[in-house]
Amino acid sequence: MKKMSLSRKILMYILLTVIALVFMFPLIWMLVSSFKDDAGIFSDITGLKAFLPSFKAEVFFNYQEVLGRIPLVKAMLNSLSYIVVVIVLGLIVNSMAGYAFARLDFPHKNLIFSMLLAVMVIPAQTVMLPQFSIIYKMGLSNSYLALILPAIASPMYIFLFRQNFLGIPESIEEAAKLDGASALRIFFQLIMPLAKPIYATVTILVFIALWNDFVWPVMVISDTGKQTIQMALSSLFSISPVNYGNVMAGLTIVTIPVLIIFLSLQKYYVAGVASTGAKN
Repeated sequence: MKKMSLSRKILMYILLTVIALVFMFPLIWMLVSSFKDDAGIFSDITGLKAFLPSFKAEVFFNYQEVLGRIPLVKAMLNSLSYIVVVIVLGLIVNSMAGYAFARLDFPHKNLIFSMLLAVMVIPAQTVMLPQFSIIYKMGLSNSYLALILPAIASPMYIFLFRQNFLGIPESIEEAAKLDGASALRIFFQLIMPLAKPIYATVTILVFIALWNDFVWPVMVISDTGKQTIQMALSSLFSISPVNYGNVMAGLTIVTIPVLIIFLSLQKYYVAGVASTGAKN
């Protein structure tokens, strides 16, 4: 039985490794292509050479060119600056709203929560024009507040927090109340530390969503000095002729922060997803 168990584990790891490599093929091809010129990319694209690096004297020429052609570092800092603010404010607002739906009793709570779930099925594109109109009338266009304010609250993240908080035993909070702890102290000093996985999960989801966002920043930001990372990256396609080696180098640079965030929080991310199962 031990031999059978070991063989099954080996087969499982082999299968998972193959599946992981299949999903990593686009990333591997992007990384390898970032060290090639256009001729090398298109000549190798139909064979195994597409996944093999090209050994040249100046392997980082695409990275040097893309950093010289567009203000990529400045755009990355612009994106990071407003994303960090959104994450901090969003975690507080969405988690407190989720806690209210999970623990507090107030009139029409179930109706309001049902309406919140209904909002989740509305495509974001359908509300962009009314949202832009509001931002414009408030005089916030071409400012970071136009990027921050609409992104703070999210029905999906409120739902995730609510589901996670339902899994925390109420007896823990009751014991804290008996010790004289206030509601805010219970939330910030007891609930938040116990819910680290879902906070990490939402952090990853918010970061990826805003880091990859293009349409909304294009609508509200016109100053090139405030452009986000996706706006700067899109300018590579507006420069004729398009240099796909530069594009791959730019995409590789843009992918690095996402990988860092995910790999550093992946343990909590898995636990957070597992803790948001179906609960009443």
